[in-house]
Amino acid sequence: MTSTANSFDHLYLMNSVLSLAYNLESYPNHLFKAGYQIKRIEPKIKAEGILSPDIFFVSNISGLFAECKTGNYQIGTNLKNYQRISARHLVEKGIDVPSEDLALDVAIFGYDNINSLKDKLLNEGIDYPQVTINKYVHKKYGRDFKDSELQKLFIEPVEIKGKPLIILKFDQHSPKEKIAPFVFQSLMARSVSSRETFTTREYTEELIGELWNSIDGKLQTTLSNKVGSLLSFCKSQRELRPYLFKRENIWNIRIKDHWKSKKKFSEDCERVMGKLDQLTLVDFL
Repeated sequence: MTSTANSFDHLYLMNSVLSLAYNLESYPNHLFKAGYQIKRIEPKIKAEGILSPDIFFVSNISGLFAECKTGNYQIGTNLKNYQRISARHLVEKGIDVPSEDLALDVAIFGYDNINSLKDKLLNEGIDYPQVTINKYVHKKYGRDFKDSELQKLFIEPVEIKGKPLIILKFDQHSPKEKIAPFVFQSLMARSVSSRETFTTREYTEELIGELWNSIDGKLQTTLSNKVGSLLSFCKSQRELRPYLFKRENIWNIRIKDHWKSKKKFSEDCERVMGKLDQLTLVDFL
C-alpha cells in the first residue's frame, strides 16, 4: 500500500470516529448519545514529553482520547503514555474542560487490523478499549470503558448503514490531488459571491469549516502552509495563471461572471488535476 493510500485510510478512519459524535440516522452515534463533543484534533500535550492523540472528545463527566490505527504493525512509542495526561495538562494547553477532576480515558479505533494489533498492544502492557469500525462498530478487545454509558453503547455490535460525514476534508499527509477539488470548488464559490480577496489562512479556515477552532494551532499552520503551496502550484500553471493573483500574502481570484468563463475555469481545473495525478505517479515511481 502506498503512503497516499495509508493517508486516505487514516483520514477516512478519523472521519468515521468523528462522525460518532454527530446525531446521524444512517450512522452510529455512540459518542453523541453519551454526551461527548469534539474538543480538539491532534493536540500536542506536554505530559512528561509531547503526546499527540488523534482526537480528544469531552462530556460533562469524562474525556476520551481517540487514537486511530490503520496499520497492522506500528503501535507508536507514546501510546502507553497517554494515561499520564491529566486535566491539568489540558488546561495548561488551553483546552476548556468542565472540571479539573475530569476522568480521562483512551480508546483505540481501527478496521480489522485491530485483530492483529491486540496481541502487540497486550505485549506492550496496553489494555485500552479497542473498537473496530468496519461493517459494524464494536468494542472487541481491551478493558471496559471507564464511562459505563460508553461501555453499554460499544459492547454490542451496531451495523453501519451509511457513510461517515466528511468532517475533516484533508490532513497534513493529504497529497495535493486530494485537496485540489475542495480548493477549485471554493475558488469558484468565492468568485461568484464576490469574495475575491483572501489570505491563505482565511482561505484554509473556510475550507476546513466549523472544525477549524477544534484543530490544534500547529496543525492549523501546517494545513495553511499546505493549501498555500497548492495555490502557488496552481498559479504557476499556465491553465490557471489568468485567474489567480498574489501580492505579498493576499490572494485574488478573478473569474468573469459569465457561464462560458465559469465553464472554462472548470475545464482548466480538470487539466491541472490531470497534472497533479501525473506528479503523484512520478513521485511514487
